[in-house]
Amino acid sequence: MGTTYWRGAADDEAMQDEHGFIWEAMLDTIDVELAGRRVLDAGCNRGGFLRLLADRCGIAEGFGYDPAAAAVEDARRLAGDRPLRFEAADTVPAGWAGFDVAFSHEVLYLLHDLSSHARAIHAALAPGGVYFAVMGVHAASPLMVEWHTANAEELQLPPLYEIDDVVPTFRAAGFEAGGVVVGFHNGLGVNRGPRRSESAFGTDWTGTEPDPRSISARCPA
Repeated sequence: MGTTYWRGAADDEAMQDEHGFIWEAMLDTIDVELAGRRVLDAGCNRGGFLRLLADRCGIAEGFGYDPAAAAVEDARRLAGDRPLRFEAADTVPAGWAGFDVAFSHEVLYLLHDLSSHARAIHAALAPGGVYFAVMGVHAASPLMVEWHTANAEELQLPPLYEIDDVVPTFRAAGFEAGGVVVGFHNGLGVNRGPRRSESAFGTDWTGTEPDPRSISARCPA
């Protein structure tokens, strides 16, 4: 991945527009109230998801990071007077902590060090906080296996993850895990604390990312 844009200015803009229906599905299925909450977006790109949360959900603050510096500059410009902050970074920036909710969409499959990501998100969440992640690019999706084979070298991708690889990684970072299935899409719950989350993104999506899997990670209250 480059440090300017993910694929290019026009491609990144189009990608965020195309992801709108997935963001709406995520918001329709999560089990937390977002109004008045502090939210972290891991891999925010041009900030579209946090703008949606500010406009639709009334979040108190939104923080997003992404290694694509030019996309982050776009996010800052597009934020207007919304309570949003963006930084160019590969991981949670220093000093960012106490988040009630964290999100990522199509980020986990890009990470060469999934363990570091799990630990960083774990540390950034406030007690009672929750992390929702969606990963459509995984080894159980034949279409994504084909896509990964064609693009792994150009995009410097790690090997495709199995869902059974991802969940133990979050367990090792301190999360508790449980499984749940909604509709015909598989979902996984990964919790930090005694209360098991029952969230999974089981909406019948019809975009270019088949069989998205979800992970939810919760901190103890």
